[in-house]
Amino acid sequence: MQSNEALVNALQKNFGFSRFRPHQEEVCGAAAQGDDLLLVMPTGAGKSLCYQLPGLVRGGTTVVISPLIALMDDQASKLRALGLRAEALHSGRDRDVSRQICRDYLMGTLHFLFIAPERLSVPGFPEMLLKRRPSLIAVDEAHCISQWGHDFRPDYRMLKDRLPLFRPTPVVALTATATAQVQGDIVEQLGILNARRFIHGFRRSNLGIEIVRLGRDQRNDAVQSLLRASDRRPAIVYTPTRNDAETLATKLNRSYPSAAYHAGLDAAKREKIQNLFLNGKLEVIIATVAFGMGIDKADVRTVIHTSLPGSVESYYQEIGRAGRDGLPSRAVLLQSDEDSARHAYFFKRDYPEVSLLAQVVSKLKSTPRTREELWNTLVDSLDSTEFEAALKQLKIHGGIRVNGFGPIETGDPAWRDRYLAQRKHKLSLCSQMDRFAESRGCRMIELIRYFGDTQDMGRPCGVCDICAPRARLMTQSTSKFKSFPKRPPVVRKRSKSGRRSRVVKSKK
Repeated sequence: MQSNEALVNALQKNFGFSRFRPHQEEVCGAAAQGDDLLLVMPTGAGKSLCYQLPGLVRGGTTVVISPLIALMDDQASKLRALGLRAEALHSGRDRDVSRQICRDYLMGTLHFLFIAPERLSVPGFPEMLLKRRPSLIAVDEAHCISQWGHDFRPDYRMLKDRLPLFRPTPVVALTATATAQVQGDIVEQLGILNARRFIHGFRRSNLGIEIVRLGRDQRNDAVQSLLRASDRRPAIVYTPTRNDAETLATKLNRSYPSAAYHAGLDAAKREKIQNLFLNGKLEVIIATVAFGMGIDKADVRTVIHTSLPGSVESYYQEIGRAGRDGLPSRAVLLQSDEDSARHAYFFKRDYPEVSLLAQVVSKLKSTPRTREELWNTLVDSLDSTEFEAALKQLKIHGGIRVNGFGPIETGDPAWRDRYLAQRKHKLSLCSQMDRFAESRGCRMIELIRYFGDTQDMGRPCGVCDICAPRARLMTQSTSKFKSFPKRPPVVRKRSKSGRRSRVVKSKK
C-alpha cells in the first residue's frame, strides 16, 4: 500500500500543488494501492489527477482509454508541460509517429499512453501492450460503456473482453455524469464488480444556469449579443449541426476571434483550433453537441446551447466546461418546442421500429449474406437510411454478427428485448431533458436531484435565473431578443416622519 506521504510528495513534485482538492486524496490512495474503483465527480473537480497521480506513484506506464481525440491530445499535452512523458495514439497520428510511440512504450519510457477503445481491436496491439503490462488502466468518460448512458459507444463494450488480459492491473473508471443505473452498468460491463465507488457532489456553486425560450431564427443574434461583453468570454457555444456551427462561427468571427470545431474537420485543423483556444488566440469555440469538446480550459466564462440537448447528462457535462477556475460563470440554454420536434425526428431516424429490424433479420435466416446482397433483398421495403440504422442497432444489440468485411449472419434471438429496452430508455432521456427545461425550481437543485446526490444539503443555488432573476443575461422572450437591462442605482430617502422610505431613481 502506498503511503499518503508518497502521494503528497508526488503531488507537490510533479503537479506543483500544495494540497489535494476535496475527495482527491482518498481516491488517489485507493488507486495507488491497487484497488479497482469507480469515480463519479463533476467536471472541473479534478478527476484526471485521480488516475495521473496514482499512476506515477505506482511506476511504469498508465494506459488511459478515452473516446475523444481532443481530450487525449489536451491531457497528454498538459502532462508533457509538467515534464512527464505522455503520448496519444489515435487516427490523427501518422504511421511513423504511431510506431515510435509503441517503441517508447515497450522501452518503458512513457508515463502515460492515451488510446481510443477501438485501438484494442487492432490485430497485435493488445499483445504489444502485454509485453510490458501497464501499472494502471484508466477508463475515462466511462459512461460511454453503458447502454443506459447518454453517450453510449459500442466500441467500449469490447473492454469487458479485453481488460481481463491485463489483470491483475487495477482499473479506474471515471466519469462526470452517471446516474445510479449507469454506475451499476459501468462496473458490470468493465468486470469490476468489487470496485470501490466514490460518488461526489454534483453542485457547482459558481455556475449560474438560465433557460430562455427563443425561436430558432433568433438564436444566432442572441448569441452574438450575449457574448458582446468581453467579460463573458472565453466561451463555448454548442450547436446541433455542423452547418449551424460553421454559420455561427462566421457571424461571431466578425466581432471577436471565433471558430467552428466539429468532426467534419480534419485532425490537423481540429488540433490547431483547439490550441488557439487554449492559448487565448480564439475567444469563442462553436462545437457540435454530437462531437463534444474534450477541452479543459479553466477560464471559460460562458457556455451557450443554441438548442435543447438530447439528455440531462450531456447537458450537465457540457455546462461543466465553464468556470473550472472557480470564478462566477454562466450557462445559457436557448430552446423552444421546435427543438423537441427535432429530437423526435432524429430518434425516429436512429431508432427505427422493431419491425424494420426484424425484416432485416428475416432475410438472413436461410443463409449469410454480404452487405450488398442483403440490401438488394430489402431495397423495395426500406430506404437506405432505415437500412443503415437497422444494421447499426442490430449489431449493437447482437441481432447480427459481422466479421470484418465478411458476410452478415444472424445473431442472438434475444436482441429484440435488448433493443426495445434501449429504445424506451433513449426516448426517456429526451423527455427528462424537456421536463428539466420546463421546471420552475432552482436549476442546480433540479440537476442534483436528477443524479441522486443524497449528500447535498438541497439549498437553492442563489445564482440561476430562478433564484436570482435580476442576474439573468437575457429576458424571457419568444419574439425578440434583448440584453437584460442594467438597473440604475437605487437611493433610499427617509421621509420626514422617519417611518417610511421612498425609492428615488438615480439620475446618473
